[in-house]
Amino acid sequence: MTQADKQAESIEYVPTESRFSVYTNRVEITISTWDVRFKIMEILEKDGDTLRIKKHGDVVMAPLHAKALARALESTIKQYEEKFGEIDLAKHDNLVVPA
Repeated sequence: MTQADKQAESIEYVPTESRFSVYTNRVEITISTWDVRFKIMEILEKDGDTLRIKKHGDVVMAPLHAKALARALESTIKQYEEKFGEIDLAKHDNLVVPA
């Protein structure tokens, strides 16, 4: 929750027709001076030496918001691991591709 959220008396979520939900098991992250871009993808299958990947789209945000998201994700993953056990990334190094 942001400081602005804490200061507000109430929060109203406004519905939108463009809301979507998508499954992802691969993210490529790129940066520029102005933003951080998360390329959201889904690995479908491996056919021989070819990896078939569906590109769902991009999530683009200011570096400030990306850092806040990273902090929120870190906290959420910590809670998850406390409840369900450690997530071992050693076998899954292809899930996030940094810039």
